[in-house]
Amino acid sequence: MTIPSAAQRAPARPAGDAASSAIPVGRLDGAFSWISEHPRIVDAVVFGTTTALLILGCLPLLMIGSVPLWALWSIPMIAAGTALRSHPGWATLAIACLALAHALTGHVIVLGDVMIFYALYCANVHGSQAVARAATGAALFGDLVLAAALVITDWIWSGSSIFESALLFAALAAFGTLPIGAVWVIARYQRVRVDQLRLARRSAEQAVLEREQRTRIAVADERARIAREMHDVVAHSLSVIIAQADGGRFIAAQQPDRAAEVLATIGETGRSALADMRGLLGVLRQEEETSFGPQPGLESIEDPVERVRSAGLSVDLTRSGELAGVPQGLSLTSFRIVQEALTNVVKHAGDDASALVRIDRRPGSLQLEIIDDGQGSDADSDGRGHGLTGMAERVALFGGTLRTGPLPSGGFRVSAGFPLPDPRGTP
Repeated sequence: MTIPSAAQRAPARPAGDAASSAIPVGRLDGAFSWISEHPRIVDAVVFGTTTALLILGCLPLLMIGSVPLWALWSIPMIAAGTALRSHPGWATLAIACLALAHALTGHVIVLGDVMIFYALYCANVHGSQAVARAATGAALFGDLVLAAALVITDWIWSGSSIFESALLFAALAAFGTLPIGAVWVIARYQRVRVDQLRLARRSAEQAVLEREQRTRIAVADERARIAREMHDVVAHSLSVIIAQADGGRFIAAQQPDRAAEVLATIGETGRSALADMRGLLGVLRQEEETSFGPQPGLESIEDPVERVRSAGLSVDLTRSGELAGVPQGLSLTSFRIVQEALTNVVKHAGDDASALVRIDRRPGSLQLEIIDDGQGSDADSDGRGHGLTGMAERVALFGGTLRTGPLPSGGFRVSAGFPLPDPRGTP
């Protein structure tokens, strides 16, 4: 019987709990997360409301035919801000084209030009690398064009010298570059922050998925082990009971005084199997109050041998080496392999068969061998049994080797070998 693993006993935590524990979220982080996750709503409210107010403010002027030209350029530039975070590439391009258009028509600076800095910010935070580079380059180019336009205007109206014009151009270009650089630095910092939060959230979700997967694998492995245990208990016990019942009919007719012994053996085997089944079902129900008895091992190998002998099969058991130091898990596996092999002998070897069980503890290994002189294999078997498959899984779990098959001279052989530390301490 297998005690439930820690993965089964631990209550599963919801995915949201794991994500929240992996990413400490404060009030500002929560607000930032909401804003970053709903860009269209935020931009539509802010810039859509501003655009509507500007249009309402211009309606009275439109009725008298004196709408300022700055408003005609500013309203579409501010309206384009509703898409700067959801579609930074196209929105930035629209604002840049409007800014260039009003500069070429003689309106050097309008109210909507404040959107140039926000467009630069959104392009570097939410756009691709190509969009970010194009927006930064366009902002620097626009700064130089604006500085040149102001210098040319000053030269025309005031007749400044070339040196004064060059100095003015350098001052205006530097003055315009400072806010562009500041916006770029803030945007790059925010881009790193957004990427870190995105990676942290993704890592938390991945950690939850991996933990749930490990839990499912652990549960599947545990249930597979329980299924092997159940197969061993049921197959061995029922095989002995059937053999005893078949022989009991003959003994009851020939030697009635011995029938009570057969019935006692059947009852003892059934009670033992029932106790094992209750323990296994308790594990499947994951009942913590279920009590688990000591697990069988090589020290109790006489029990299945005696049961098979009581069913009428002649079994010789030989043991060599110090078996007391075999690890508990390997001892249980060895017990189940011998039990399953003897069960197969009872089921398939035929009448008048005998078996030999050898258990040999050698330096660095443990060898098991079960040989019978029966018919080798049962031709009437439907081939759907899981005994040999369960043996192979048990042996592989401890890095051992398993050989099974009929013998040339008749009979069947099961041989298993396990690596084992030397009892004297030498590996």
